[in-house]
Amino acid sequence: MSPQNLQPTRTSPNVWSSRLELNSLGAETPGMEQAQDDSSRPRSSKIEREIIWAVVVLYAGIIACFAGLHIFGLTLG
Repeated sequence: MSPQNLQPTRTSPNVWSSRLELNSLGAETPGMEQAQDDSSRPRSSKIEREIIWAVVVLYAGIIACFAGLHIFGLTLG
């Protein structure tokens, strides 16, 4: 294989959302990095809390399902 085959053909980064800005892809200036992190932190903190609650509710539901199956198995004898 030649080195040309190993180089990527696309130069644009893969992004999942069109709402992302160039600043979030690492193209910002060094001075703006701290200011942007401070302004986006409360929003990301809220998202993290929502994800944690979703995981807790999911685990509680799974445990409840297994407890229900256990009780159902005990009633069958």
